[in-house]
Amino acid sequence: MRVISLKSEELDQPFAALTGGQPAWALLYGSEGAPFSRIMSSLRRGHPNLDVFGATSFQGVFTERGFIRGATLLIADRGDEIVPAFALEATGAGRARERAGNACRQIERQLRQRPNMLLLHATPGFEEEILAGVHDAFGHDVPVYGGSAADDNLAGNWQVFANGAVCTEGFLLIGLASQLAPSGGFLGGYLPTEHTGTVTRGTGRIVYEIDGRAAADVYNAWTNGAIAGELDAGGSIMSKTNLLPLGRNAGKGLGMPRRLLAHPRDVIRGERALSFFASFSEGDQVTLMTSTRGPLVSRVRRAVQRARGPGGRTPRAALLVYCAGCLGAMLDEADRIAKEFSEELNGVPFVGIVTFGEQGTFFEKSESLHGNLMCSAVLF
Repeated sequence: MRVISLKSEELDQPFAALTGGQPAWALLYGSEGAPFSRIMSSLRRGHPNLDVFGATSFQGVFTERGFIRGATLLIADRGDEIVPAFALEATGAGRARERAGNACRQIERQLRQRPNMLLLHATPGFEEEILAGVHDAFGHDVPVYGGSAADDNLAGNWQVFANGAVCTEGFLLIGLASQLAPSGGFLGGYLPTEHTGTVTRGTGRIVYEIDGRAAADVYNAWTNGAIAGELDAGGSIMSKTNLLPLGRNAGKGLGMPRRLLAHPRDVIRGERALSFFASFSEGDQVTLMTSTRGPLVSRVRRAVQRARGPGGRTPRAALLVYCAGCLGAMLDEADRIAKEFSEELNGVPFVGIVTFGEQGTFFEKSESLHGNLMCSAVLF
């Protein structure tokens, strides 16, 4: 497997490196405004049987060259013996669960077996429905890793795409079958505080009450007034809360809790409720989490270590999925994140997408989850 990355000013150059080998499929990621349709068309003209699929990324893409604005391809050759099958579905909330279940069954038919892993790139808003559809089809047998398509400013300019088709609302599922299955590591990199409570009223991605009190009031008290200015007026709090998410326990590994994070998005005016980029259920136990820049840089190493597993496998290539909410708070560290990931991989080729929501599983044969402010590593 190999990686080709082009900065914005280089996008008119041909992807000359594709002339070598026998390219079978490629993951394509890039920043908002990159000419994805033209890139896919150009690649498939030279290689008619080449499957190309991917999604847009926040501000740029992680590469061995650092964090670049442009487009990057992770290319698998036939000799890599990783067989993909994909489904690109234009859909929104309400039908996503059904469409995801059908997509899984379509992928299984194409592969003539259950995939070892699914990669998911969805447009933001209904990721939990997609994962429910995957569970309907495969249970917990097939782990799902990936991240939600992003744009530069949360303006809806995100895309998922495959073989020339572009979708602005929907999802892309890629099933991978290989004799040596891809592996993944999924984590947060935040620490718990002493503040905990129970969601006593909520629906979907809105939490109205924690411990019987208005959710925004509780969160503001826990964070020593971080959102005091929005309690009455309402409005976006994303930039004030990306280092202070809420976490929910999702089991234990090596005796330590694994916590799924949710990023507070807005205070809802008049309700003093909180909206998030992930869904809650009444009765959920929540903990205020915290982190700083350093652990959010170095956590990419732990993601690789978890993906390697106890055997310490050496991959041919890797994929990094990293949350835009974290990176937005420290864009000046983007090149360092790419360097840390590359060093932990010992120079293995990789590409990294920056997303508006992350999907993964903490344990083998366990539930695949959607969270925020997370990161993951997938090793091929």
